[in-house]
Amino acid sequence: MTATAKTIGVIGGGYAGLTAALRLAQAGHNVTVWERGAFGGQAATIPLGDTRIEIFYHHLFQSDTHIQALAEELGIGDKLMWLPSDVSYFADGKLLPLNGAVDLLKLDIIPIWDRLRVGMVTAWLQIQKDWMKYEGVTAHEWLTKALGKNAYEKTLGAQLKAKFGSYYDRVSMVWFWGKIWLRTKSRRNPLEQEKLGYFNGSFQVVADALVQACRDAGVTMKDQVGITSLDQIDSGWAVSTDTGCENVDLVLATTPSTIFQRLVKGLPEDYQARLNALDYEGAIVTLLELDHSITDTYWMNIADPTMPFTAVIEHTNFFGPENYGGKHLVYLSKYVEQDHPYFGLSDDEIMTEYLPHLKKLNSSFSEEWISKRWIFRERAAQPITPLHYSQKIPDLKTPLDNLWLANTTQIYPEDRGTNYAVRLGEEVAKRILAES
Repeated sequence: MTATAKTIGVIGGGYAGLTAALRLAQAGHNVTVWERGAFGGQAATIPLGDTRIEIFYHHLFQSDTHIQALAEELGIGDKLMWLPSDVSYFADGKLLPLNGAVDLLKLDIIPIWDRLRVGMVTAWLQIQKDWMKYEGVTAHEWLTKALGKNAYEKTLGAQLKAKFGSYYDRVSMVWFWGKIWLRTKSRRNPLEQEKLGYFNGSFQVVADALVQACRDAGVTMKDQVGITSLDQIDSGWAVSTDTGCENVDLVLATTPSTIFQRLVKGLPEDYQARLNALDYEGAIVTLLELDHSITDTYWMNIADPTMPFTAVIEHTNFFGPENYGGKHLVYLSKYVEQDHPYFGLSDDEIMTEYLPHLKKLNSSFSEEWISKRWIFRERAAQPITPLHYSQKIPDLKTPLDNLWLANTTQIYPEDRGTNYAVRLGEEVAKRILAES
């Protein structure tokens, strides 16, 4: 321990919090991590036979270099596999492959000239490096103009509405640019089938290694402990939990901004306005264990507004069923507003809504195929990035002394994800060490 060692409390045991805790402890500080659930955040897993599976689907792109470097440092780089994947598109009652230019040219839900236009717009975005020029326009506005109304409504616009619901016309074009640019950087050879990364044993392998590294560095790890308040005191901060209260010199919170504001009293109004400049979309993710495969594709985007879910991710078409005792695992994903009625439905009620629509994907589907099911809910799953967000993004250092915040609202211009959570943890740790 150094002469200037501080006691630091990290609120949140996701990838950002754990990465920051590790770096702060390695620098000689006395760090405690509190996590109300299981370590890993939205990349947390549940047991499944003799392995585990993510509660929310996860994979890596080849451009996700921060988490790859961390995995190597933690000694689990050999657990990361790069597996071929495929993408499909469900529209007009048809399941259509959509893995590249050839599939796009065969996309018969739109005329050939519209297919060419979608291809040219996508190719144009792939070579655009300056995301700043897209900050002042929504994805809805830009894509409608670039594609034309028909192509937009049938393809990218349909996906935008499926993903963001009532927020679809408020999302900055920067978000869409980021999706195209990410896939461009991830494909080392554009003519080859895309490969995505997955850890043998699930992302729990990373969480376990990161937790162990934190412990080895001297971090005190406290999971299944909820924080009730963060109160400023003369010597720092009082962290009140379900089980008691501890005083620390400095607090780093990695919770969603809405929760952060409930925990901390006395935040300046202008800072709260920055926190509130960005809305969150919720997510409801259903995981099914099946006796049979529904389709032969890994990632299916749904462009049918009558379907109650917006994507179907058949995990075992990516990481095979032999890893799960021969069972097939399928995620049904739905992004929703935080006050969406689905948050008030029981698991049985949600499944009653979903089951008839699975037959649209496979006419042979039967409810009897389902051997297990889980439904997970998250109210702060996806930040909705508004126009000119680079000018609105809250700083990592809050206006209150020795109080820092690092969450998905500060990942920009990229979208949130495990790779960028690791990067965020590294960045906030560096800032704390330099400025505290």
